[in-house]
Amino acid sequence: MLPIISAVFLSCAAVSFTVYFVGVWAAFRHTARTPTPETALSLPPITLLKPIKGLEEELEENLISFFEQKYPAEIQFVFASTEKDDPGIVLARRLASRYPNLDVAFVLSDPAFGLNPKVSNLRGALKAARHDTVLQSDANVRVRSGFLQSLAEEFALNKASLLGCLVVGVGERSIGAALENLHLTGFIGPSLCAVQRVADTTCVVGKAMIFRKSELEQLGGLAAVKDVLLEDFILGEIYRRAGKTVALSNQIVENVNIRTSVAQFLSRHSRWLKMTAVVSKSGMLAQLFSNPLLFVLLAWLSSGFDLQLLLLLATVILIKLLADAALVRRMRGFAMRGFEQWLSPIRDTLIGMIWLYALFSRTVRWRGKELRIRSGSEIVPEPPRQGPRISFSFAGKSRGR
Repeated sequence: MLPIISAVFLSCAAVSFTVYFVGVWAAFRHTARTPTPETALSLPPITLLKPIKGLEEELEENLISFFEQKYPAEIQFVFASTEKDDPGIVLARRLASRYPNLDVAFVLSDPAFGLNPKVSNLRGALKAARHDTVLQSDANVRVRSGFLQSLAEEFALNKASLLGCLVVGVGERSIGAALENLHLTGFIGPSLCAVQRVADTTCVVGKAMIFRKSELEQLGGLAAVKDVLLEDFILGEIYRRAGKTVALSNQIVENVNIRTSVAQFLSRHSRWLKMTAVVSKSGMLAQLFSNPLLFVLLAWLSSGFDLQLLLLLATVILIKLLADAALVRRMRGFAMRGFEQWLSPIRDTLIGMIWLYALFSRTVRWRGKELRIRSGSEIVPEPPRQGPRISFSFAGKSRGR
């Protein structure tokens, strides 16, 4: 007979499998949507905001994917950095010279605007926007042909005030990058789809989102999120509380991760989970119960390595491998290589360990600053501690959020 604790873990695994497959179902349903206008829409001029910080992986290719978008109205490109000689800005200037017919502006943002450096950078870009309709996207994402027009059409069809995009990870050439791209594509994207379809709530990921400058200013502008770490989620909540329509597009943006280290993967997702813990207890719980492999593994370990549970664990690993492979293929349109796809159970185990760590820690190190996350993902500088200090950190340069 199994120990009681093993039986409890197995019950949790059954619930977790249900939650996981709801995410799979929601992702397949959402990406099957192909909203098309019945008549030609009059699309507005648009400003594309690109906050830049350093040389992201394949930055040139990422920017070219935006420069070469076809759009039936005016497009303005605004690149911003808090450093005049930022190497990413230098590259963007050189690249823009190849497109002399495009409307391109470069601005120097004020790093002292807020504690969130991305928001400070974005504020400088937004101030230079000439058009009311604005698309903000990170420098480490690229888009496919026809993206901009399709997104603008969907923005109009949904009568949305804030429209976010699905994010997939691409380009993996290291174990850390494969883990990152598996998680972005096989968990983050399906979770957004599930929350929208089951809870009728839209969570916005700031990798790419479209909004109106005038509406944002009416709601307090970027000043409302200058000192929070999860600014995209908080913006969505601000819009929702104001009665505005927040929607999730089925348009895909590709987050490029090529040589990400395992340490960077651990650091990034410990930070994300800490942010989730302070803004949504239910979201934190849902993340745990989206990981059936973790519960079966715990059931097997607590059973004293029961043979039947070992066979069950092997079966769960196989099912998750097949389901994750199908998700990746569906979400980004092409599969991972076999070896990288087999990292799926390792990813699940690592995320479970990070979840436990994030449950108790509220300190993050981001872009050279040590910060403490408070309620609502508000951030404050971490005060220096007196006496000996024991800390656990993941080495490696942090990219993105």
